[in-house]
Amino acid sequence: MRSCRIVERLSNFLLLSIDTTFQRGNMHYLNREARREVIMLAAMRVALQGGLAAMTVRQIAAEAQVSTGQLHHHFSSTGELKAQVFVRLIREMMDIQLVSPQSSCQERLFAVLGSEDRRLEPYIRLWREGQLLASSDSDIKAAYLLTMSMWHTETVNIIRDGVDSGEFHPTDSPEDIAWRLISLVCGLDGIYVLGMDVIDDSTFTRYINNNIAMELLRS
Repeated sequence: MRSCRIVERLSNFLLLSIDTTFQRGNMHYLNREARREVIMLAAMRVALQGGLAAMTVRQIAAEAQVSTGQLHHHFSSTGELKAQVFVRLIREMMDIQLVSPQSSCQERLFAVLGSEDRRLEPYIRLWREGQLLASSDSDIKAAYLLTMSMWHTETVNIIRDGVDSGEFHPTDSPEDIAWRLISLVCGLDGIYVLGMDVIDDSTFTRYINNNIAMELLRS
């Protein structure tokens, strides 16, 4: 995951196959979980389009075509809804297929750490916003920490696959290597966001690949 890169507790929500084009009156015919999911998916669209700051009760209700009272009925607070939406969207980002199933573990690892796929951009903007808000919003902080753990798990699993296939030859645990690689990506992204010329797209890619090689490709 690249923060433009970089990128079960809170995220025990399943993406349901629900038609979200219900008119306001049709919500009456949905069961409680389906109504909640309509609101959730509407909130996800709002977040992807305008970020967490755009997730007002009024805006989400308008997108879902429900009354504001429906939001208060299904979610204890806007903070709870924002946190759940954040986790859902980051999980959705991680599930986007960025490389083919036949790709090497090195290619898969780069994809989860530094992909330049433009489909990720709205998610990464959200990730960065969550990072900024985590210091002042306890709900977002909990969600952000969970997604960081999810990212770590994805990275560890790919490293283990590479070890099992004989492609990777680590001298440390997959868990520790994954944290070092994630830390590198987050640090590089912080510099990248500042617009410093020293870290451009090609430099970002080169640093990640160099560190993957140092950590995992030494014989």
